[in-house]
Amino acid sequence: MTVNPQKQFFVILLIVFLGFLGISMPYLIFPALFLNPDYDILDENATATAQALYLGVTLAVYPLGQFVGSPILGALSDDYGRKKLLTASLVVSAFFNLLTGFAISKHILWLLIASRFGAGLMEGNIAIARAMATDIKAISKQKTLGKINAAASIAYLIGPFFGGLLTDKNISESFTTATPFYFTSLLLLALTALAGVVLKGQTVTPSKMRSFWTRINLYNRLKNLFKNKTLQLLMILSTCFTIAVDIFYEFGPVFLTLKWDLSPADLIYYNGILCIGLALGNGFLPKYFTNSPSNRQPIILSIFGFSLLLLLMIITEFPYLMLFFFGVSGLVIGLAVTLITVKISDSASDQIQGEVLGVQHSLRVLGDGIICLFGGFLLLVSSKAILVAAAMIALLTMIYSYYRLA
Repeated sequence: MTVNPQKQFFVILLIVFLGFLGISMPYLIFPALFLNPDYDILDENATATAQALYLGVTLAVYPLGQFVGSPILGALSDDYGRKKLLTASLVVSAFFNLLTGFAISKHILWLLIASRFGAGLMEGNIAIARAMATDIKAISKQKTLGKINAAASIAYLIGPFFGGLLTDKNISESFTTATPFYFTSLLLLALTALAGVVLKGQTVTPSKMRSFWTRINLYNRLKNLFKNKTLQLLMILSTCFTIAVDIFYEFGPVFLTLKWDLSPADLIYYNGILCIGLALGNGFLPKYFTNSPSNRQPIILSIFGFSLLLLLMIITEFPYLMLFFFGVSGLVIGLAVTLITVKISDSASDQIQGEVLGVQHSLRVLGDGIICLFGGFLLLVSSKAILVAAAMIALLTMIYSYYRLA
């Protein structure tokens, strides 16, 4: 039976959107769990140092799981079929989110940490979904990958809002800090059923199969992938640029808070305009570069524009102008990220799309972990120093792109 490509892509897009919605819903819950006495998962006698330490560990294990799991799940999907791996990973992810909710409700710290690591391992299903989108040859990669990134941006915008509603006892006395994780678990199971019914399975021939150990040996897989010099260059470019971007994501709100003493409610406006810009930059602008063979110039100009916008944010004293800078930053970030991802996908064969896109995501997560580790030290110097560092990294990435990008 012939499957409509547009219908296939719509389902993939829905899976990515709802998947990211589930990921982002508990985003604001963990600080309260460890730092607010009304929700504290720790013993009431826990010191401030212990609270900060366990919060850091709980937040860190999720991206650590992503770093390990994304390239492995992506690689396994290349050999064993994307639909099989996607549905299996969604089921396991649902189980770990259920465990997270149970751990919170019963105040079992070790189980909370273990379940967050397990949930991170399974987030490679996003890389699988992106690889499935690139398999749809009837739609350009600029459109598929751009719209997937746009869907993720919108989900990240509204996810924390829904997560907050699901913990609000004014809405329902039965709501607790565990409720968003139970809801996410049900959502993932629903996505599993949707994927199983609608998505087209991948035919895997025996000649393509490799041993399970070969596929999960992360070091050897990275070494083999980077024998492709074009892919190596693009991975360096992608990782360096997203480090600059993630510094902005992580510490931009901190900069605004210290600059103008903003409240969380005030920051919502800046986050909202940024996410709208990201959605447009990912989902709308890339289609104008569908017929461009290289996209070198828009990538370089977008990265340069981002570095310039960061410097302008540091010196501006006008909130409305800052909102404008946040919105335009979303546009150029979205355009650059999508076009770079398209070039990465184009530099690899169809047989290893899952692995390559998984590695790209894994390296980004690693960079995000480094940011969280060292960003605090820069914050001790100055909140401006963090944005200056992001601008300099973006500028160096632009120079690297100018001389190395074909």
